[in-house]
Amino acid sequence: MSRWPGYDPAPFGGLSPARPGVEEFVPRPDRPGRRRPLAFTLALAVSVSVWATPRADQGEDARSLVRALASVGGVAGREGQVRAAIRRAAPTWASFQEDNLGNLTVSLGSGKPGLLLVAHMDEPGYVVTGVTDQGYLKLQLLARLPLTPLFEQFHMGQPLLIQGRRGTIPAVSVVYSTHLWRGDAPPVDRPVHDEDLFVDIGARSATEADAAGVALLDPVVIARRIVDLAGSKLAGPAMDNRAGCAALVLLLQELEPAKIHGTLTVAFSAQQLMGGRGALRLANRIEADDVLVVDAPPAGAVRVTPGKGPVVAIPGGTEGFSQEIYNRVAERAARSRLPLQNATYGTAGDQGAFVGRTRVLPIGVPVLYAGTPGEVVDAHDVAALASLLKAIAEGDR
Repeated sequence: MSRWPGYDPAPFGGLSPARPGVEEFVPRPDRPGRRRPLAFTLALAVSVSVWATPRADQGEDARSLVRALASVGGVAGREGQVRAAIRRAAPTWASFQEDNLGNLTVSLGSGKPGLLLVAHMDEPGYVVTGVTDQGYLKLQLLARLPLTPLFEQFHMGQPLLIQGRRGTIPAVSVVYSTHLWRGDAPPVDRPVHDEDLFVDIGARSATEADAAGVALLDPVVIARRIVDLAGSKLAGPAMDNRAGCAALVLLLQELEPAKIHGTLTVAFSAQQLMGGRGALRLANRIEADDVLVVDAPPAGAVRVTPGKGPVVAIPGGTEGFSQEIYNRVAERAARSRLPLQNATYGTAGDQGAFVGRTRVLPIGVPVLYAGTPGEVVDAHDVAALASLLKAIAEGDR
């Protein structure tokens, strides 16, 4: 009988790396010194022997949904187009509430226990801060959390989109001409910053830029190009958070409300990159016994592999992520024959708003090349995560 990569049926197996640099999920007991019943161990081993691959229509639905959500920009604090795309894709029964920070929430059931699932909508990007006499736009980066050091370099010389009040305006970031360099003194002899970017929309004066519909504080994102790769993989900008949002929308589409025990709240948070402002509002407003923060591991974390199943945070540690939720996720994954990958998350994301308040655990979809315009995700992981969250939401807690 084949074994799940990394799975160790011994009760105290801990983490067992299946490949160099990749840690895979292994269920652990509730507390040291307590042996797992033999019948449960055998059942778990049988249930995880084969990955229950999502149906073809589930994978295609996930692919289409990720593509739709990643095709619109959502700079932190200006996630309106993402909210609109989520509303369009959600089932008609979902009655969303929107607060003044831009969070979207929908609740099912009532009473205890309370489960909150939250994925952030925003992405790093820019706002227009000025227009030169020659009609070029100047930008400022909107993000308080650390980004990959080359994030702004990725935008130089690239097609951009300005999400103006009267519609989207195509643009391009200027590249300095090497023919204008003098000697060995290039125009930019250090890593690119937002003040180095000049954006051309075709205007030749500030008046022409204004006539084109550009206004101060309009959000600016890299042009949306979603590429279908081999198998069920997709590449493009903002895949990390839009894949998480897609998993929650798929969950809403497949939920059976009559099976919900207690209260389930599904939330799409705003302004995660501005210090988790939206999540802090949710933490203050929603009473939840357990919180699952749906997000990809941060860039630089232990490498995980798209197509090998959802990724879940290692519990305990200095972050204090919940071992109890981890065990429940592990059990549901085993029953559903879904593999999990483990990674370190830290508290810089939305999870930081809930640590110390309630039980919290990050979970998400693995991403390659995080923080670049070519992030890669696998639609099968999105569908698998939605199925796993459904099993958790509808199961006894």
